[in-house]
Amino acid sequence: MRSPSIAAAASTAVLMTLASASRGQTTGGFSLDRFEPAPAGDAFFGVPSPAAPGHLAPRVHAMLDYAHRPIHSSGDSPIDLVSSQALLRLGASLALWDRLLLSLDAPLAVAQGGDDPGIPGVAFTELTAPELGDLRFGARLRVLGRDAGPLQLGIGGYLFAPTGTPAQYTGDEEPRGAFHASLGGRLGTARSSLGFLWSASGGVELGGGPNRPQQLTFGAAAGALLGGDLLQLGAEAYGAAPLGGDLLLSSTPVQREEAGLNAELLLGAKLRVLGGLTFGAAVGPGLTNAIGTPSVRAVGMIGWAPLPQPDSAERAPAVAAGDKDDDGIDDALDACPDVKGDPSPDPAMDGCPPADRDGDTVRDIDDACPTTPGARSADVTRSGCPDDRDGDGFHDGIDACLDVPGSSSDDPRKVGCPADADDDGIVDASDACPKVKGTASRDPKQNGCPDDPDGDGVRGAADACPNERGRPDPDPAQNGCPRFVRVHADEITTSKPVQFIVYGKTRAQTVAPISDDLLREVRDAIQQNPDIELVEVQGHTDDSGSEEYNLRLSQERAEAVLSWLVAAGVPREKLVARGYGFERPLGDNRVKTGRQKNRRVQFMIIKRKGAAVQR
Repeated sequence: MRSPSIAAAASTAVLMTLASASRGQTTGGFSLDRFEPAPAGDAFFGVPSPAAPGHLAPRVHAMLDYAHRPIHSSGDSPIDLVSSQALLRLGASLALWDRLLLSLDAPLAVAQGGDDPGIPGVAFTELTAPELGDLRFGARLRVLGRDAGPLQLGIGGYLFAPTGTPAQYTGDEEPRGAFHASLGGRLGTARSSLGFLWSASGGVELGGGPNRPQQLTFGAAAGALLGGDLLQLGAEAYGAAPLGGDLLLSSTPVQREEAGLNAELLLGAKLRVLGGLTFGAAVGPGLTNAIGTPSVRAVGMIGWAPLPQPDSAERAPAVAAGDKDDDGIDDALDACPDVKGDPSPDPAMDGCPPADRDGDTVRDIDDACPTTPGARSADVTRSGCPDDRDGDGFHDGIDACLDVPGSSSDDPRKVGCPADADDDGIVDASDACPKVKGTASRDPKQNGCPDDPDGDGVRGAADACPNERGRPDPDPAQNGCPRFVRVHADEITTSKPVQFIVYGKTRAQTVAPISDDLLREVRDAIQQNPDIELVEVQGHTDDSGSEEYNLRLSQERAEAVLSWLVAAGVPREKLVARGYGFERPLGDNRVKTGRQKNRRVQFMIIKRKGAAVQR
């Protein structure tokens, strides 16, 4: 770092291009800009990463790099020897074999200026634009770690061609080389809502001519990824420490100054859309007063780089596409891919039909009622089924009301019977409140309905849920009903699942805010049914992962929901949380829909006032 006395002296005879000299002599001058952008497609603006993802994968960017007061003096009469310098950088890179990255950076000074120190006998060289900078050619090899993994190691280097103009601070007199090693990685997958990136590098710069000292380079950066790779927020610090030597600022008169430590900080953001179109901006201060370190640097860029692809740990197991027999079992798992069958624990029989389970001589493949004996029929929809005495479409083997036409029901005791969902003796066709027990009435709108037992203001037949406090709704089927919750004898059921935030800070915070309305209705159901004395909040998972992991995960999620309900006003003594892992599946864990059913939270009524709940 320059001392105040040196800085004051520099204000009278500084800069590479202050002096003019005879041809053939070194007149001073060097590449002033100390910001070296990372190759096109890298995660950060100035700190290189070790990654080289893809094969024959091109990446490009256009970047505007603005440095404010990169050389300025302090003293009684401050002079901005270089008041500003703006470079337009066109960069490109090409990844090969997921290991090697080749890159190019072409800088062009599009605007720069400075103050004439007014030294008698010294000719001031006016800064002009546009001026070409030194072309940079780069190569990098990822030597350790997997792409997009948490820890990677890379080695790389740059070769700078002296295509710039030293007298205009855009280039060095001679070629120079830079070598560096970098560590970095990514926490969180490409599908995660929140991820973390980091990178650190260190190296050495050699050559450039007598006006540029050799130096050690360093950098570190960290950033957060939001919405997968949609938005990146981060900070990075970088710089260079000279290995002795000084800078020739002027040869007429000779003016040298000790090279100082360059260090800068950038705070930036990148937005990635449309599969890889990237917009970025960063700004930050210089941390030292060395030549080339601006008081403020601002960077803006637009580029294209393919988004990271899910690694092998993220990808689902490869299965053959399709389900030819439409039995819900993927062809890769189906032992009988051309014949519709059933799941079986025996891989040799998985997806295959049993020969004739009901023994009626109609093979299961042709039997419309494979578990109920019946007669063969030319009607394929009836072949192998018993007769249907009442002609209601339910054969006598399953029809609970053989002589009375009825309808379907989830209760085997009611299949084929006239619907009476509330068991009040009034069939649903005549029951104005088919889901709530009521009394007979001559008024069709009141027949089978109570008055307003839930006290929600929706009365009589208009209340589709007369025993559950709800809200008015223009949909008659929802009028007077909770939106998401129903109370049964042994369970409070929900119409949609409780959702969780993967990276919640505390247990209570893992419950996603989108589930607040649903959980408020669970709370209301418990509070509006004072006979409910104990509810078990159950956590369930699919069978992905170990038994220990799933038991822990299900317990934590059950406790998070319990904490939410207690915070919302449910007495703690009315709740108990228990995780069951994957021991109580509702669906088949081998298929996606089955796994979705199994990932759930249930609210089981354990005890009502006066007695335990019978199951």
